[in-house]
Amino acid sequence: MRSTSQVFLDHLNLRADAQLEEDLERNYSDEVVLIHQFGVKRGRQGVRESAHRLRDQLRGGSYEYVAQRVEGEYAFLIWRAASESARIEHGVDSFVIRDGRIVMQTVHYEVLPVAD
Repeated sequence: MRSTSQVFLDHLNLRADAQLEEDLERNYSDEVVLIHQFGVKRGRQGVRESAHRLRDQLRGGSYEYVAQRVEGEYAFLIWRAASESARIEHGVDSFVIRDGRIVMQTVHYEVLPVAD
């Protein structure tokens, strides 16, 4: 059984490599619950839809992981991102990881225009 840290780091590495489907298969529970400002999504399809929304908002964007914390079955991430047309200064995700799978995730970010 993989630890919380192992699942969390695998998730971050796969997302950094744009391997969404591999990430969903390896790291997410079939019954994952995703809570974000757009509502509540359930299952891997809900995570997929959320990831596609972010990709569409930041076409060709690059991401930076600012802070990562793990405690027991919980993980926390602060991130930022930028593309030619938009930026995110303070993205925040939290995770509950049980039995080697992400079972709950929260996501919050605000898409801003690129600063002049």
